[in-house]
Amino acid sequence: MFVRIPQMEPVCYLNGKILPVADACVNVYDIGLLRGFGIYEAFMTYSRKPFMLADHLARFRRSAKAMSLKVPASDEEIRSAVDALVEKSIPSYKEAVIRIILTGGNALDGIEYNYDTPTFYILVEEFKPFPSTLYTDGCPLTVFEQQRQFPESKTTNYIQAVLLQEAREKAGAIEILYVSNGKVLEAATSNFFIVKNGVLITAKSGILEGVTRKVTIEVARPHFSVEIRDVSVDEMYDADEAFITSSFKEIVPIVRVGEKTIGSGKVGDVTKRLMKLFRDYTVHVGR
Repeated sequence: MFVRIPQMEPVCYLNGKILPVADACVNVYDIGLLRGFGIYEAFMTYSRKPFMLADHLARFRRSAKAMSLKVPASDEEIRSAVDALVEKSIPSYKEAVIRIILTGGNALDGIEYNYDTPTFYILVEEFKPFPSTLYTDGCPLTVFEQQRQFPESKTTNYIQAVLLQEAREKAGAIEILYVSNGKVLEAATSNFFIVKNGVLITAKSGILEGVTRKVTIEVARPHFSVEIRDVSVDEMYDADEAFITSSFKEIVPIVRVGEKTIGSGKVGDVTKRLMKLFRDYTVHVGR
């Protein structure tokens, strides 16, 4: 017998209130729209619990401080809002993607803002897993020369990444890898690692330090050597393995960068081990 599952009306959190997404409005003079001045944080749930929430909120507050933005809610208030949104918007058998956005609020004279009246909202949506072949077969990356402005902060400025999506899709790549002055930095929405002789290597500076990157390093250290330092482009192309890490993708093997194959062109043993270690970690670690 076919049973129709009722659709849940999506809700969001906006400036202290939970309301239907259809009713949520941001002022047209918001400086986040007029000047692109804002930050955000994004993460997902495991067993419907926000994964590494404390780490994500700590990074969110670091970004806010760097951008001179006020976070108008405590961590506990944010946690409660996230729990409520997941409960109200996401079916009980599904996981959620959560996005937290903060701007300077309504612009003053077009380019200034009032520190005490920010715009703060939280969105949730159903998590849709990536195809398993990404993890079993590996993926390619495209390459672009760029050093992001304010790389250590998670700002809403993704202009270059948005403009590059058509080229990325045409190349069949999962991500865009940013390099600058001969150094490998990060992907547009992920961190990047190489493996050489069993050693994990990832960039130290000029990047956003991802939470999934942090967990990957933690689960790797008991089993592998880890080096956090500058990585040259030549070194990348000579790597045995490579992979990216991000909240929504976890650990994804990379088998080609641009026109060059990485290692054997297949998912390496170190990456396979790390994927298992990471997934085991998500099962045992709560909030």
